[in-house]
Parts: sequence; structure tokens; C-alpha cells
Amino acid sequence: MTAPHAAQYPRPADWKQFERLSIALMSCVFGGRFDQYGREGQRQDGVDLFCNGKDGSLIAVQCKGRNGNLGKKLTVAQLNQAVLDAETFPFKIDRFFVLTTSPHDKTLTNRALQLTTERRMAGKGSVEVWGWESLENIIRENQSLQDSFYSQYQPKLSVKGWMIRASLISSLVLAGFIGVHKYIAYQANASQTSAATIDGLTEYMALNDQLIDIYGRCLKTLDKGIFTFSYSFQQFCIVPVEKTLNAMEHQVQHASLKIDTAAIDQLHVLLKLLNEDLRQGLITNFMVTAFEDGMVDSQKALCPPHVSGKSAEILEGLRKPAVAAMTQQLEFYFILRDFILPGLQSMQANVVIAARNSNQRGVSDQMRNDALELSELLAQRHRYRMEEPQQPFTLSAVKHMTSREIKISGDLDTMVEDARYGDVLLQAIQASVYGKHDAVQELIECGVYKKEAASIIEHEEDAIKASAVRPT
Repeated sequence: MTAPHAAQYPRPADWKQFERLSIALMSCVFGGRFDQYGREGQRQDGVDLFCNGKDGSLIAVQCKGRNGNLGKKLTVAQLNQAVLDAETFPFKIDRFFVLTTSPHDKTLTNRALQLTTERRMAGKGSVEVWGWESLENIIRENQSLQDSFYSQYQPKLSVKGWMIRASLISSLVLAGFIGVHKYIAYQANASQTSAATIDGLTEYMALNDQLIDIYGRCLKTLDKGIFTFSYSFQQFCIVPVEKTLNAMEHQVQHASLKIDTAAIDQLHVLLKLLNEDLRQGLITNFMVTAFEDGMVDSQKALCPPHVSGKSAEILEGLRKPAVAAMTQQLEFYFILRDFILPGLQSMQANVVIAARNSNQRGVSDQMRNDALELSELLAQRHRYRMEEPQQPFTLSAVKHMTSREIKISGDLDTMVEDARYGDVLLQAIQASVYGKHDAVQELIECGVYKKEAASIIEHEEDAIKASAVRPT
């Protein structure tokens, strides 16, 4: 639950306090009890905390900060070592989290995404790094964490505060005419703040509506075929989302000095959720690109002097990364359809409530119910983890008519699955080089592609870009 104030929470003073905070924090996020793995002095195999999710997945956590490193900047080398240490854990980890009190770092985020991509292709779990900003936002959203670890930061009125209040009242009584004018000035300022808050939230809602439209078009693109290649995925599902989120963040930053603090705090929480949605899209794009890079390599293997059978050998090895990319794309599809789009609708209700509260207007029960749906959606989303389907290409062909929890059982027709995978390979011959102009030029120069291939491919790219542009 979002805190009613925008307090800044200090980092834990020692590692044990950080570990206790991490247990409570992760238990709040995932709705299940996290426990310590082993005791002090025992071999922990890179895992400090663990929890068995309701869906049967195993979530493991390493709290960075032991041996005097609390508060120090986490490095890529330390992240790599944390993942390597967890490899010795005796059970399969589905989601591995590294929690740190150091600030967010783009380099660490990119490395975590890269590790997730590599590990999923190998059938292993994901890797995520949560810096102090992420942990602090979760503390703001959960009253129980504030009460247990930061009770001293709850807003309280001290004896001195009461004395100041009494003094102010006396001053107003004694001042008379001056007090009245100050009250009128205060009312005018409050009215201006309220109007500015409503304007700022209205602009935010307009961008939220735009994001709903973008994700709706992304979903339609994914519905059109069995497999969506990276260039189309970027134009429909990544580029416009990044642009809109940048506009949202700029709008919130611009408005933060003049609109209500509680409202701006609510917008920061929502922006964090929206950036997590974008992160899911980036992971999907990484996986698809990894498959496409293999397809491009198979074509480059035809360049003279080529080794006989090398291209065919590369193609044979593409089935595994293709299945990994297809599975990740299916997971993103179901997250988009069942959580992201409904969540954006619920976010609208939260912003409307913030606007009405700022204007001291009532909120209907229906508005509250719509807003509360966001918490339930987030809880379901944290529990959801798609099991790798036995026939991902066949499942993708009917995904728009399918529940995210579907499990195909019985005898499977592998001929149909193979045929669908073969169709994806045929499309990938051209689609994999979209946006990769250097590779196209190299294939033209070595004689694999004809000279006119560059203009044909650019024409196809322009058509995809044009179809991705929102109608005015």
C-alpha cells in the first residue's frame, strides 16, 4: 500500500539489519514467506534467502553487503560472481535476485538482462538486480515495512509542534486583519496548487491513454503471426513505449515542484511499474535478436571461401534459441494481454483518485474498486511464470484464443510443430536482416545477396515503420 508521505528511508546500518529487511521486503512482494538458507558459518552456495512460490517456482536471493561491503557500489564482476556462486545451489533456481543498498546502475541492469537471456537459452532461471531505489519504493508501498523498520520516519506532531501551532493560532487572533489576509493568501495558493495538480495529472492521464493505445497495437502485431521478428517488435512494442515513458518522466519531473506531494509520489510509483513492463519487452527482444543473429551467421557462412556444410550446421543449431525466443515471446504476450493492459486501465483509476483527492472531491466505491484491481493484478503477475511449452510454435498459432495457464497433454503431432518452425525459418531469412544494414552490405559484397537487396529491405523496413506510426 502506498505510504501517505514521501519520506526518504536510510540504508540499513549493518548487514544483519539489511538481511532482516530483505526477508520482510521480499515476503511482501511475493506474498510468501522467505527464509534464510542455512546459518552463519554454513556453506550457502550463493543464496541467502529462498522461497517456494505458489506456482512451484523457486525464488532465491543474495543480499550484497556481507564482510563490510554494505553500502558500497556493486560491480559487474561481483554480479557475475554472485550468479556463478548460485550455480552450486543444489536445486534449480527459477528467479535469482541480487539485492544491494548501492544505487541503480544501467551497466548492472544491462548485464542482468544479458545473463537472463543466456541462462534462459540454457534452460536456467532469470537474474535481476534491485538497487536501493527499488527497495525504497517497495518500502513506500508497504505500511508493514514502514512500521517494522522505519517507525521513526512516520510523520508525528511533537510537543514543539503543538507549541508552534498554539503560537500561530494566538498570532492569528492578535493579528486580526493581517491574519485574515494571510488566510486569504493561503487559500489562493492552495487553490493554485490544486489547479496545477489537476492539470499535471490530466497531462499524465493523456500519456497513459497513449500508452494503452501503443500496447494495444503491440498486442495486435503479436497476434498477426506465429513469430514476431525483432525489427517489428522494436517498432511496435519498444520504441514508442520508451518515447512515451520518457515523456511521462519529463512531465512528472516538470510538475513535481508545483503539484501536490502525495500525487507526485503516486506517479513515481506508477512509473516504476511501467518501466518494469518495458524491461519485460527488452528481455523478449534480446531473446529474439539472439535467434536472428544465428540466422544471419548461417547466411554469412555462404560467403566465399565458405566451408561446405557450415551454413547447414548453424541452421541445425538454431532450433534451441528459436524455441527459447518463442517461449519468451509467448510469456510477454500473456503478460501484455492479461496484466499490462488491464494494469494501465487500473492505473488510470489511481490517477483519477489522486486528482479528486487533491481537489477535495469525493471518490466513488467503483473508483476505489477499479484502483484496487492494480494490487491484485500485480500479485497475480508476481506469481505467474510460464512453463516452457512442449510445442511453442503450435501454441503461438492459437495464443489469442488461449488461457495463459493452458497445458497441452497427450500425443503431440510433431509434424505440425516442425512445419510451423520451418515456416518461421523461411521468414527469418529476410526478416533477420531488417535493421542490420552492415550485415546486408556484407552479404551483397560477398555475392550471397544481389545488389538490389539493400533497396528491397529498406523498402520493407519503411513499410513496417509506417504501419507502426499511430494515426493522427
